[in-house]
Amino acid sequence: MSTEVFSMRRRVSLVALYALTFVVLVIIAFPIYWLITTSVKVPADTATAPPVIVPTRFTLDNYRAAFETPGVAMAFMNSIVVSVSSTLLTTFLGSLAAYALAKSYLSFAFRQGLLVWILVTRIFPPVTTAIPYYVIIKNLQLGDTHVALILTYVSYGLPFVIWLMLGFFQDLPADIEKAAIVDGCSLWQRFRQVILPLALPGLAVTSIFAFIYSWNELLYASILTSFNAKTIPVVVAGFISDQFLRWGEMTAIGSIMIVPVLLFAAGAQRYLVRGLTFGAVKG
Repeated sequence: MSTEVFSMRRRVSLVALYALTFVVLVIIAFPIYWLITTSVKVPADTATAPPVIVPTRFTLDNYRAAFETPGVAMAFMNSIVVSVSSTLLTTFLGSLAAYALAKSYLSFAFRQGLLVWILVTRIFPPVTTAIPYYVIIKNLQLGDTHVALILTYVSYGLPFVIWLMLGFFQDLPADIEKAAIVDGCSLWQRFRQVILPLALPGLAVTSIFAFIYSWNELLYASILTSFNAKTIPVVVAGFISDQFLRWGEMTAIGSIMIVPVLLFAAGAQRYLVRGLTFGAVKG
């Protein structure tokens, strides 16, 4: 009897867990559902009371109007160039710095002070450094360029990447690197051929976060660019004015903006699984 009661309680617990998981997934997915359905609604169903949860009339005019807006196609290309470039640089430089700090022979106090200083540079809200950044970029004559945004996103993303990758490098067994030293590997060879394959999970996670940050960033993109390097979040913000809100075009571009992030995350997920299953010692 006790076994049957235990089995019944386990089934009830599983059902409750699955039900809770389903509710959480619905809550998470509903904003995306609302974004996509709004992008294909006719204007009369976009802002109504009560709202149209399940639309019955569909149109692609919002997508057509969005891409007919001047500068949208170029803004998408600018966002891709800036996001990919800044993600690669941030992940590469951050992993180098994290590895150096993880294997550093500096004193504990100096290394901890350096790590705290790196963290402090990321604590300040971006708006507090917006004006100095603008002045620096203007003096360097880099205004309205891809380079200005890439440098900004790399500088803001490095502290996060360093701190996240530091934990991955510190958790790697020291014997693996010692074995590489015995085999005659140089520092760069150990880092590239031994450490990086084992740290692929961390690289995948950090690259996803770095890409999402640079893809969605609005503040510096709106301050440092005007036309040539304008990114897609700046264009979307331009659909909002004191007289109207272009919900159809905004949601259409927002729906398309999800696609590169999903593709990037799917590609990183492949390397994430590969890193998790990569064995340093094969039996």
